[in-house]
Amino acid sequence: MMEECEINFYTLFFIFISFFYWFTKFTNLILPMVFLVLSSFFYAFNNLLWKRLLSKFDLWLIIGFRCLLTSCIGLAIIFLFYPTILSSLTYAVSVTILVASIFGAFGLISMILALKEGSLAQLGVFNLLIVFLVSSYLFFFENIFLKNYAVASICILVGFTLYIFQIKKIDGVKKKNSYRNFILFMMMSFFFAVSSLMHWYNLKQEIPAILSVTVQELVVFFVVLIIFNFKTSLSPHQIYPQIQKIVKPVVFMAIVIFIAIWTGFLGLQYTNPLISSLISLITPVLTIVFGVFFFKNQWNSITLLSLFLISIGIYLINLEHQ
Repeated sequence: MMEECEINFYTLFFIFISFFYWFTKFTNLILPMVFLVLSSFFYAFNNLLWKRLLSKFDLWLIIGFRCLLTSCIGLAIIFLFYPTILSSLTYAVSVTILVASIFGAFGLISMILALKEGSLAQLGVFNLLIVFLVSSYLFFFENIFLKNYAVASICILVGFTLYIFQIKKIDGVKKKNSYRNFILFMMMSFFFAVSSLMHWYNLKQEIPAILSVTVQELVVFFVVLIIFNFKTSLSPHQIYPQIQKIVKPVVFMAIVIFIAIWTGFLGLQYTNPLISSLISLITPVLTIVFGVFFFKNQWNSITLLSLFLISIGIYLINLEHQ
């Protein structure tokens, strides 16, 4: 069973890399856009790994173990390739990186808690709210206008709206639409928007993206560790056997999500939070596309149209930056 699972993962990974190669070749993406699209591809691939593991193992144990591994990867890269980075940081920059990471961690926790009873359609709507919050801030404080990417934004937003209505048919009617979920999704949107903007300001100061990635993963790890102590239903003697079972897939997941976060930060560093948040909307659509190959999910013309419109939008944004 495990061998079959691994073969499927490797097959999907090959399909994923092939799909990304032809996508970037067709759209002739410049490097910052390659980073953002690659990040979305890896996030989508990570979503499939989550789907495989969450049905069998403790949620907080998986997240905590994954964050521990990604933190170790980041620290290893920093000590090997950026040994002087910590000594060159000012106190103010260190604080802003930490605060941005805390907002990112709270956004992730809010999303996880909301999705326990909420739906993917609701998550999609609040992803659009993130775009609205980011674009509003950039409009008032940075003179970056959504109209600069008007046609591209319309293509992406229409494509993503089609996705929301499509996914709502699948799981929207089965989920609760409670006031608590609404608050959690609102908190998620606010935390992610603030985190994105703060990280952008940090990255504009030529701070290596790897530092922001590593600090954020460390913060998430410690926050999840606290939650795990209060939330887990596992007894102490059950934890180690579960860790033994999830080591191989979670190590793979840690590598995938680390690449997703790192490339996302690199793309953010050379574009802006508006472009980053718009392009990230392709992630849930790609999750469905990859799910067709791995989980034999249903494929339909609406999903294909959604992917096509968002891809056109990404291509048009890319033209603006060439």
